[in-house]
Amino acid sequence: MRRGRLVGVLGIAATLAAAAPFAGACGEDDTPKTPPAVVATADSVSREVTIDVPADPGNGTAAATVQLNGHVFGSGTTGVLLAHMRPADQTAWYPFAQSAAATGRFTVLTFDFRGYGTSGGEKEFEHLDADLSAALAYMKTTLKVDRVFLVGASMGGTASMVVGAREPVAGIVSISSPAQFETLDALSAEPGIAGPQLFISSEDDVPARRSLEQLVKAAKQPVDQQVYDGDAHGTDLFAGPHAADITQRLIAFLSIR
Repeated sequence: MRRGRLVGVLGIAATLAAAAPFAGACGEDDTPKTPPAVVATADSVSREVTIDVPADPGNGTAAATVQLNGHVFGSGTTGVLLAHMRPADQTAWYPFAQSAAATGRFTVLTFDFRGYGTSGGEKEFEHLDADLSAALAYMKTTLKVDRVFLVGASMGGTASMVVGAREPVAGIVSISSPAQFETLDALSAEPGIAGPQLFISSEDDVPARRSLEQLVKAAKQPVDQQVYDGDAHGTDLFAGPHAADITQRLIAFLSIR
């Protein structure tokens, strides 16, 4: 595969620095708040959407649904579906969503897992993959974007690998993602992933780095990987000194054909 030409993105560092307080590692209980200015800017350049997903995907009935809140950025031919980490919500992805959409290449969808942000329902980790699958179906059927990349931070990355092993996607980016998270087993799913993958972690975020090593070893084909210094986890990486490099690296990966 060849990499597409990387389109320059202006103002990345300043935008990402403004979002510095917005995220924490999976496993914390308090939901952080994205700076209001970041949310307001994102709201002004995106459109709000609602995604319906079965309240209990395993019960065999579609009578009861949970509504997930999402935002669509841009209108490019390639889809990028961003899955957030815990305890963050979709707003943690807003700066990157805007940077990607600004290239003109991507339609970007952020969303809140059930129980997070403004989505309905309760936090139910066993349904993370069902929520992500519903968001993927929304991109393909409602937004009419057939070529979609899954990009997930921490638990969102674990869910992305599980979903990407059973549904056709253009590729997967996993940032600081556990090999296993609650009922999700990305390590077992990894050999079933056929498309390109990019793994990102921090050197001193030891559990995430060890998971990266396990997942890379389990992959069926060669994958891209990058380990940065420091201990930032998930979307916290976009608030540190490597923000511009990570953003450019992701956009280059999402531009492959």
